[in-house]
Amino acid sequence: MPARSPLSGPARRPPFGMGTVTMILVAAMVAVFAAVLAIGTPADPQLDHSAGQLRSYDREPDVAWTLSDDTLPGYGAGRRVEVVDTWQDHWLISYPSGIGRAFLLVHRSYGTAVWDQPIVAGLGDCAFNGFGQVGCAIKLGGDVGDGFYLVDERGNLATPTTLDDTKQIVGVGTDFLRIDQAGYHVTLRTPDGREIWSRTFAAAASAEVRPDGMLVVATADSGRYILDPATGADRLSCAQCTITSYPTGITVQYDATAEQRVETYAVDGDDLRTPATSVSDGLRVVGGPSVLPVLTGTGDSQVQMAQGRYEIRDPAQADALWQITDPELSKANTKPCGTEVAFALKDRSRIFYGLADGDRIGAMAPPSFETPGENIDNLNCIGSAGTNLVFANADQLTAVDAETGEIAWTRSIVGAADVVDGYLVLHQGSSLSVLRPN
Repeated sequence: MPARSPLSGPARRPPFGMGTVTMILVAAMVAVFAAVLAIGTPADPQLDHSAGQLRSYDREPDVAWTLSDDTLPGYGAGRRVEVVDTWQDHWLISYPSGIGRAFLLVHRSYGTAVWDQPIVAGLGDCAFNGFGQVGCAIKLGGDVGDGFYLVDERGNLATPTTLDDTKQIVGVGTDFLRIDQAGYHVTLRTPDGREIWSRTFAAAASAEVRPDGMLVVATADSGRYILDPATGADRLSCAQCTITSYPTGITVQYDATAEQRVETYAVDGDDLRTPATSVSDGLRVVGGPSVLPVLTGTGDSQVQMAQGRYEIRDPAQADALWQITDPELSKANTKPCGTEVAFALKDRSRIFYGLADGDRIGAMAPPSFETPGENIDNLNCIGSAGTNLVFANADQLTAVDAETGEIAWTRSIVGAADVVDGYLVLHQGSSLSVLRPN
């Protein structure tokens, strides 16, 4: 069913699937009325609190628990306290200690320690594998010799295997991906240290396993690689590009001036389906954590456009789910946010839509100059909980009710906010605080 237009004019079914940038520009420039063009909705993704999907924060939350330099043993100077990995109701915490980092396993609900004492990894790292087993690479940790250790449920270290000069660890299935101190050598090893495969990259690499299960390596020269975890071979690789995951697939944005485009790919489990489901020349992905990608124009063609034009895609489908353009729609400051998107109009007001169905949720008046901390233009989306969109800057959390267009709640902070498994997490000085869902 076509979604209603937010501004004026009738809703229309899109006349094409994946057009070229020329077709997009022509369509945008000749549009007299707003067009919200629905051609279907994706299947509801499993709610896993990824892609900007928060737990319930209907009103201002209070602090559930805090860890800080006062409570973490051996806390030293350096980077902030971080949640570096999660497994079910356990979180792996990292904080500065000695010449490097210490790690401590805590209960997600209470922040209380699971281990009897932290593990000082020095210049090494710790991580869960896909089955909840913790492995730690310890280098110059102090109390124990260098090596790779498995850790039991109380934090005791097993007999070590070779360190392989490991600096970063990422759990891949039952195994551990290990990157050396220089960052060039990447090896997948079993928990007992047996090598499965290894690769050497031309620039320093880092790795992560996405919520969809894909193993992605990023290199310092702007390369991106999706690897087959069984062999280490490329499933997809690109240069000067950005890969973003969504519940049903990924986008690959090519940023080189002569190659600006977005490709979408379906992902089933950790299986990347090729070829691409769509190729959008002259478009880019609008940044922000969200369940579906929002695309808009880029380059000289975007500068010449008189109004904003956006299309919302499901990476697993060939055609856009819906599109929107209007003479009053701004080309800037659109904010994808969890399950919704906040479009900016030229008068600085906003309209809110559900990403999956293109239905208008509500509208918001232009921001007041007296409350700059509530101006969405200047805030970053953290995620959405129901119809509440949560934004942040270094001074404040701001939740906007998309139905009413009113501020649902605010909370002052001094630092930064992010999301771990759907929970709001604050980093303020040498402390980490988790806000309790309500």
